[in-house]
Amino acid sequence: MSSNRIVWEGLDELKAALRTLPAELAAEAAGIVTGAAERAKQDIASSYPERTGNLRKSLTLSRGSKVGRFGTSRILKNNSKIAWIYDNGSQARHYITKAGKKHETGKMWGQRPPTHLFVGTVIRQRRAMYERLKELLTRHGLQVSGDA
Repeated sequence: MSSNRIVWEGLDELKAALRTLPAELAAEAAGIVTGAAERAKQDIASSYPERTGNLRKSLTLSRGSKVGRFGTSRILKNNSKIAWIYDNGSQARHYITKAGKKHETGKMWGQRPPTHLFVGTVIRQRRAMYERLKELLTRHGLQVSGDA
C-alpha cells in the first residue's frame, strides 16, 4: 500500500488572504475612482470662464447609486442651464414672427464653436483612471490584458 501524502503549509493563510483580496482591491480602487472624478471636477472648474461663476458653481460630484461591496462610482454633473451650450457651441438663429417682425434667438451668444471641455476632460481623466486601476491589479499579481 502506498502512503503518498501532500502537506500544504500556509493553506489557511492563503485562503484568508484570498478572502480579503477583493475587499482590499475595492478599497484602493475606490480611492482611484474618487480621485479621478475630483481631478476632472477641478480641471473643468478651473477652465470655465469667471464671467458669472455659474458654470463653476453648478458642478456637482456625487456617489453613484450602483455601489456594492466591491464597487464604487461617482457622478460628475453640471446643472447650469448654459452648460450644454458652453460645451457644444451655439449659433445665432433668426426667424420672422407671424406679425412679420424679425426675432433673433441666440443673439446674446452669437456663433460660438464647441469647447467640448466637460466631455473631453472626463474622457482624459477616465483613461488615466483605467491605467491606475490596471496598475493596481498588476501590483496585486493579477494579469491585465487589453485597454478600455
